[in-house]
Amino acid sequence: MAQTSGSFFVLVALSKGPSHGLGIAEDVAAFTEGQVLLGPGTLYRCLRELAEAGSIERVDINEGPDVRHRKYYRLTPAGEAEAVCTLRGLTRLTEVGRARLGAPLTQGA
Repeated sequence: MAQTSGSFFVLVALSKGPSHGLGIAEDVAAFTEGQVLLGPGTLYRCLRELAEAGSIERVDINEGPDVRHRKYYRLTPAGEAEAVCTLRGLTRLTEVGRARLGAPLTQGA
């Protein structure tokens, strides 16, 4: 997978709804088929920076009395706009790469 900021992967993970750190990391690993693994240092740095930028925000979710406290985050409208902008740039990059390299978009082709 191409080098892309860990923050973008966090934004994409949160686009499906609020999640906690481990849930975000697991989702990123799943949708990148294991090609991107966000370690705790990278993940929590991204979460801190995205929160400071207003792209995500903490949200209170009650998981019940038997569940340990987790910090949940959700995408803000600014974060959604940031993710869409990055996605458009990646789409354009893909189009240019395909045109120049003649590379197919499907795996194994």
